[in-house]
Amino acid sequence: MKRIVMLYGDSGGGHRSAADAIVIGLKSLYGDQFQISYLNGFQFLPSLLRNVDLDYPMWVNYGRMIYALSYHATNGRRRVAAIRRMFEPIGDSVAEEILKTEPADVYVSTHPIYNEAMPAAIKRLGVASRFINVVTDLVSGHIAHYVPEVDLCLVPTEEARRDALENLVPDEKITVVGQPVWPDFRARMGNRAATRAELGLSETLPLVLLIGGGDGMGRLGITGQEIAFSGLPLQMVIVCGRNQTVKREMEYINPRIPMKVLGFVNNIPELMGAADILVTKAGPGTIAEAFIAGLPIVLYDAVPGQEEGNVDYVVNQGAGVWCPFLPYAVTKQLKLLITDKARRDAMRNASAKLARPDSALDIARIVAQCAGELMTT
Repeated sequence: MKRIVMLYGDSGGGHRSAADAIVIGLKSLYGDQFQISYLNGFQFLPSLLRNVDLDYPMWVNYGRMIYALSYHATNGRRRVAAIRRMFEPIGDSVAEEILKTEPADVYVSTHPIYNEAMPAAIKRLGVASRFINVVTDLVSGHIAHYVPEVDLCLVPTEEARRDALENLVPDEKITVVGQPVWPDFRARMGNRAATRAELGLSETLPLVLLIGGGDGMGRLGITGQEIAFSGLPLQMVIVCGRNQTVKREMEYINPRIPMKVLGFVNNIPELMGAADILVTKAGPGTIAEAFIAGLPIVLYDAVPGQEEGNVDYVVNQGAGVWCPFLPYAVTKQLKLLITDKARRDAMRNASAKLARPDSALDIARIVAQCAGELMTT
């Protein structure tokens, strides 16, 4: 039985969610033909760095300027090379520890931290393994995503493919597959009326779904309050994720619209199926899911660097609008969308055209093919 190890990190929920989607794809296509396990390699880092991925929401929420400066300061080919040389002893040690404790035929990475050290360690130790890099940023990913030595580089968009080529990844190693999304996402969108009834919401009033990612990051709370107090003829479901502070704040207020406050949930497909408009930060996974649901997208925030390109992608394709900094801009756009059906339908159609519902299945087939090639060589 061939063994596949999914390498991820907890810097935001997107890396683990992408890994989950690929695993679901593998199991739905191949059942139990592969032995699959997960590994967060951050656990092998020295103690001072071990939990650095868990600090990501804190930097995004409370240290935005410092995070932005550090992202752009490190986002250059020579700078990334210098940083990698600086941390090479640690990276080599972690990679060799992974190869020793979690031997696999195929390693699938959804986090850029592995992309340099793992292929180098596989070659250095003469291990018969393949390394597949799955890029989880839609458009403007960090240069650390792109390493020529990987066996395969799977990217979500043509824009990301161009970045890979510019960073010297050979063309034959690059495949555009879309952002990994649960293969059953469209099927799980389910019965719109039943989902609304379960939440105690109206069948006829427009439903806005407000999301800030799995960790409830960015200006989620202030945007939620603006919509809640707007008095617009709509209803709202706000998904606060793991952000208990925002959840408590939203539960405490007395809104002027029907509102349901949720924490971390596993029914995003059902919620998007019941919604009319999505209001979200520019996270790649949520955007890809919105495309499958064919939802107009109102973007209220973007993590500096990796999510800035997502905004341009959504807006330029006509699938959404960008409303940064001023929460009032969000409610203004919502008013336009709920009163202008033609505008709403145009954005819905543009969103649906960008959907790649089989992305995880396509990635699963590529991973399985790699394992099969190892089997026959």
